[in-house]
Amino acid sequence: VVLHCSIHAYRLAKTDEWRKVLGVSSYHHEALRPFVVENLNPEHPIMKGFPKTWKDFPDELYVIQKLWPNCIPLAQGIGAKEGNQVCIWVNTYGKGRTFGTTLGHGNNTVESDVYLDLVTRGLLWACHKLDKDGKPMPGYGPQTKAAR
Repeated sequence: VVLHCSIHAYRLAKTDEWRKVLGVSSYHHEALRPFVVENLNPEHPIMKGFPKTWKDFPDELYVIQKLWPNCIPLAQGIGAKEGNQVCIWVNTYGKGRTFGTTLGHGNNTVESDVYLDLVTRGLLWACHKLDKDGKPMPGYGPQTKAAR
């Protein structure tokens, strides 16, 4: 699971291995501002609970220079200067699964239920614990008091 600024870790590395794990290449972002996020793949299990459009709080829309071959875009942010940009995706690298989002610069975003639900489903998907309907596998969903 890679969130926000982890996308820019190793951005100046001489090898592409980190970018291949991520599934995207990004080297900069637009200025901090609110923007709309469009769900591009509503049938994907991660996106089943994500709205068709969601207005993110002031955030940084990362400019994606390259999508690697195994990357599947799930949502895009509506760009201001550099066009629309993929901001939620999944990728495979060898036997590994990567869920990534460039969203999450500010507290308002990371505290929102939409973001927290998205990251939860992304984590469960990456661990093979999310079913095709976007529901956690048994034992990985919310626990009731009786189950604790």
